Formats: sequence, structure tokens, C-alpha cells
Amino acid sequence: DIRAGLMRIRMADPAFSPRQFVTGAKAAFEMVVEAFAAGDTATLRPLLGDDVYDEFADVIRARIAAKESVETTIVALDSADIVSATLNASTARLTIKFVSQQMSVTRDASGAEVEGEPEAAVRVIDLWTFARNTRSIDPNWAVVETRTPD
Repeated sequence: DIRAGLMRIRMADPAFSPRQFVTGAKAAFEMVVEAFAAGDTATLRPLLGDDVYDEFADVIRARIAAKESVETTIVALDSADIVSATLNASTARLTIKFVSQQMSVTRDASGAEVEGEPEAAVRVIDLWTFARNTRSIDPNWAVVETRTPD
């Protein structure tokens, strides 16, 4: 199923390479996680589809209103595997399962820990779906969905 989807995407976009895609997805994952923690909406905007951007920006605004800050460090990105690949009309969609070790802590205005532990790495599993119009001259993919497995 995945192999057939990858073949359809490659036929629609001969420059598509699954290996290069995964390399780019890993970089995007790290950039998005760090920018989200930092509240950096300018960095997030070109990386995310509209709905995901709106959700992330809402969380960032709520965090600012609560006078909270988040520190997140990706200790290790253990794996990034394509788990779904589809082409619908000219829109390619790839879902990647990221398994990472992260340290994350939320602090209040005084710097006190509200949630998380700054010294403890936690295993995090994320499923991110990236999309791109294969007819577009823009080679960049956008994150159009984030979720955790059931």
C-alpha cells in the first residue's frame, strides 16, 4: 500500500525521493517542535498548513495569556518512518511516524515548574501528515495534521 502510494507520487512528481523526503521531514519536525516551544509563529507559518498553524497559534496565545513558557529539547530522534503515502488528484500526502526522546517543562511567570520535568527524557510518538501539490513549483511540504497513535 505504501509502496504503491510512493510510486503514484513519484509518477506525479519525478523529482520526489522518499529518502530526501524523510530527511526533510526530520528537519521540519525538529524546527516545528522547537519553534512551537519558543512560541515562534513566524518560523511555524511556512511549515504548517492553515488548520495546524491556527491550532498551534491558539495554544501559543493561550500560553502567553497564562504567562507560561515551555522549554522542549529533542534528546534523540529515534526513528522517522513513512506509514502512509497517497496521491489524491495532484495532492500528495505522506504520514510519518516520529519516535523521539524529549525533555519538556512548562514554567509559570516566576519560573516555577507547572508541568513536566526538565531533566527527564520521555519517549514521544507522533504521526505527522505532510501534504504538497505536485503541480506546484514550490518544492516544500506543509504539515497538515499532527496526532498521536491510538
